[in-house]
Amino acid sequence: MLDKVLIINTGGTIGMVNSEKGDPNSPLRPANDWNEIAKEHPILEKFSTDYYQFSPLIDSSDMSPEVWIKIAGIIEKNYENYRGFVVLHGTDTMAFTASALSFMLKNLDKPVVLTGSQVPLQFPRSDALQNLITAIQIAGNDLYGVKLVPEVCIFFRDTLMRGNRSRKIDATNYFGFSSPNYPAIGEIGGDIRIIKDRILDRPASKNFYVDGKMNSKVIILELFPGLNPQYLKSIFENTNEIKGVILKTFGNGNAPTSEEFLNVLKYISSKGIVIVDITQCTKGFVKMGLYEASAKLTDAGVISGVDLTPEAAVTKLMYLIGKGYNTEEIKRLMQIDMCGEQTISQYNFVFENTSSAPSDNFELEVSIPDTLREEDLFEAVVRMKEIADREFIDKELNISVAIEGKNHHENEKMLKINNKISKIIAADKKSLHTIFNHSIKSIIDENDTLKIKINSNMKISWKKINFSVYSECLK
Repeated sequence: MLDKVLIINTGGTIGMVNSEKGDPNSPLRPANDWNEIAKEHPILEKFSTDYYQFSPLIDSSDMSPEVWIKIAGIIEKNYENYRGFVVLHGTDTMAFTASALSFMLKNLDKPVVLTGSQVPLQFPRSDALQNLITAIQIAGNDLYGVKLVPEVCIFFRDTLMRGNRSRKIDATNYFGFSSPNYPAIGEIGGDIRIIKDRILDRPASKNFYVDGKMNSKVIILELFPGLNPQYLKSIFENTNEIKGVILKTFGNGNAPTSEEFLNVLKYISSKGIVIVDITQCTKGFVKMGLYEASAKLTDAGVISGVDLTPEAAVTKLMYLIGKGYNTEEIKRLMQIDMCGEQTISQYNFVFENTSSAPSDNFELEVSIPDTLREEDLFEAVVRMKEIADREFIDKELNISVAIEGKNHHENEKMLKINNKISKIIAADKKSLHTIFNHSIKSIIDENDTLKIKINSNMKISWKKINFSVYSECLK
């Protein structure tokens, strides 16, 4: 049966028909079966498909993690029997389902194409027929002369998009979906053109499986001017159920800097709740920790959601919480690309100073993850928190930070912090923030371990050092 495509109808506008035959003004109802959907369109008989229909069909507004798991299970059960899969779905939550499936379907080497329509297939000016036929052809790949797309995707109107990069952008327009932070992986006109450099690589001889544990104890909060921080706090004072928060912030990740607001974030984080910062903007990304201005959010326990869509952010967080990981592991994995859902991965290494004795030199070691060498590293940041000197004199404090490998080292970055003009946390405490550019990539590529060497012209102590490495995911 590998010469067939399995169509899985979960519900939605595409499969609606008039309740009274011959009366176009009668109320819409879900079709009973595939024949009722396809009988008005003989061209569909030219395509080799089988059909599975949910019973009852799901209005996309009622979509849930339980349904995502069911869809994944149907694909798993039939995986070896079909060339690819088409999932018919209501448009309102299609991007959520596509994102969730992208995290659950492991080692996927076949197309899973979600599609739907703004107008039912039965209507004269419907967009449904083109969406359905093209989705079948993409899922069938070489059966119809189409390049293989081994990932979860959404096809709508004339564009094939990575599922976990897609968003519904219009309630009625036939161009209903967009992929704001990643280019289309396929463009459809007279031909179906798959753009090879933009699709995920096919997994190398690994068995497909479904990892379908999802935990929905996640909420999305959107900031707005005038929001009272105590309203946020009250949500979490009254429940211990919430495990994760998607925080939609202004612009490129900006949020209020008042002590009251930051203390509320610290309170939420102290309860073991993961807070992920994503932008409210349709396009763009959050890059926390790269600049000192975002350090206050980082100190409050917030992590960057880079350019995740809200749909991908919430489903990824549900997936990682469902895996049973602890809070720190969830934070780590949320910032690393798993299946093409984000453009930038952020690797964080934290060092706590357990010694009370001040010194004028420190040396820290960092083990480099193998995955980092496979990516396009472009920047690294060293940030020292709560630097304190014991001399308390009005003189300049000079600190040098060097990153070294076994065979190579980056030129030292000299930083001068003056007691009078530095950003002072307390009378005798300071912070240091410095950026290393992409030239350290050669060090990381050739070494298993990095050394961060810190020297100063007077003895100092410090509370914490954060070392963050940013890499651009290649696909």
